[in-house]
Amino acid sequence: MEESAHEAQRREETLRMYHATKEALAIIGEVSTNTVSTPVPPPVDDDWLKPSDSSRYAANGFVNTVSSCSSFVFVDVNRL
Repeated sequence: MEESAHEAQRREETLRMYHATKEALAIIGEVSTNTVSTPVPPPVDDDWLKPSDSSRYAANGFVNTVSSCSSFVFVDVNRL
């Protein structure tokens, strides 16, 4: 019994997918084997950035001071 054209096409498609997946897994394995991770550096000591007058800063870290200019600039001190 011979396979139909549709079955042959499906078989070829399955074989292509198998080989592509096998190649992709080999590449992933290579990358995983050759990848070297380095530890994250310690956090930066930013205590010197925090002002002694903490009443100027809201709980979210933004400056509460209103300037005389027409626009406001919000500074997130946690990102400094």
